[in-house]
Amino acid sequence: RLSPSEELDFNMLFTFDIRGTTTLEAGLSMLQTIFICFAVGLGAMSFSKDANELLLNPIERMIAKMETIKDNPLEAMRLGDLEYRREEVEQARWKEKLAQMGRCMRLFYKYKYMKKVKEPMETVMLEKTIIKLGGLLALGFGEAGAEIVGRFTYGSGSTSVNICAPGVKIDAVFGFCTIRNFEHATQVLGERVMIFVNQVGEIVHGCADDYHGAPNKNIGDSFMIVWRLTGLPPERQTKLSDMAVMAFVKILAEINKSRVLASWRKHPGLLQRVPGFQVQMGFGLHVGWAIEGAIGSEYKIDASYLSPHVNMASRLEGLTLQYEVLILMSEPLQRLCSSEMAKFFRTIDRVTLKGGMSTPLRLHTIDLHADCLCGDYVLPKKGLNQFEHRMFRERAKEEKLQPSFQVHTLFESDSDLVKMRQDFPQRFFQRYEQGYLNYEAGEWAVARTILEGTRAMLPETDGPSKALLDYMGQFNYQAAR
Repeated sequence: RLSPSEELDFNMLFTFDIRGTTTLEAGLSMLQTIFICFAVGLGAMSFSKDANELLLNPIERMIAKMETIKDNPLEAMRLGDLEYRREEVEQARWKEKLAQMGRCMRLFYKYKYMKKVKEPMETVMLEKTIIKLGGLLALGFGEAGAEIVGRFTYGSGSTSVNICAPGVKIDAVFGFCTIRNFEHATQVLGERVMIFVNQVGEIVHGCADDYHGAPNKNIGDSFMIVWRLTGLPPERQTKLSDMAVMAFVKILAEINKSRVLASWRKHPGLLQRVPGFQVQMGFGLHVGWAIEGAIGSEYKIDASYLSPHVNMASRLEGLTLQYEVLILMSEPLQRLCSSEMAKFFRTIDRVTLKGGMSTPLRLHTIDLHADCLCGDYVLPKKGLNQFEHRMFRERAKEEKLQPSFQVHTLFESDSDLVKMRQDFPQRFFQRYEQGYLNYEAGEWAVARTILEGTRAMLPETDGPSKALLDYMGQFNYQAAR
């Protein structure tokens, strides 16, 4: 028993072991912290993913596309093809993934996909708009415009466009082709004349592009095509000159074989104006220098070429009616072409053209009878999508640049070209050459006798023989000494 004093000093001490509880609370706190970090990180990643997919990545792609178009506007067409290809691949993957799903998941994904198609994001619309605008820029300005746009946009911090800028001197082959009887087509067809011209233009531009030509101007009934030679080695210049000639020959063949253009032959209004109407064109080719640049004002500009050599190509096309031939080529172009290609040319006159070169030059033609192809109609190729069609054309163009491809061999291997030249026997060329050499030497009496024979040697009257006889007849067949 405790004494009263001891009871006053008596204390009780209780000890509890809470180490397990403290450890549990610490563990839970750590788990809470980890969970919060995980949730915050997951949320940040989710927001970041949406920001990247919906905003940052599209903006980066748009900037890259703008840089590409700025450096080379012609690349806009390739960007459009790549975008089309990307969409095709995504759609194929989506269909493959959809085929592996169950019915419920398939319905859910179809709903999600249809919603995505109906409600495209603004950044996607803006990206596609940039590609379309770049493609229209490339189509509108062409190869000459690509150089000009590149010069205007490269390294410039200003938004203004200085039209009064010097051009660039280049060497090129210039070609003009004109639709004949176009004034009658305009009066008869009215609004539909645009369809008519575009159908012809599709063939002209397509064949020119196949042989590395660059369409430049569309002036109503005329088309201007350019083959740039500046900076190329001599052998490449020769090959491009051969391709320029072959491009016009193929245009002539395709126009007469086109089933689309053949429908205009049955148009009653055209037949009333021009009996036996068919789509016909004349072609002129010349090589020389020109100044490439922007022409116009702050209201409207065109990318084009200024030079007497450009005018020369146009004048040569106009002379095809006088000599009753389809194609006329200048002597400088004939000298630039390969000797194998030049063997298919026929020299038809030696003239001095007003407003062109001051020295006389010889005119050459390629004899072709295109009407024989009028029954061999072909329909436009179908089955290829836009991307595949352009890739096929690009591969074919690259093959034409290979050393193994010789342009002149098409005159012997292409069935259309063989058929168009079958009415011109070798004896005709030999006799005409004799007559022309006598004409150029001043022996007009001998030339008259020979050319009167060659004029009637073909199924149709030979235009060059007739033109030379008419010219000599103006001077009573007496050459000036």
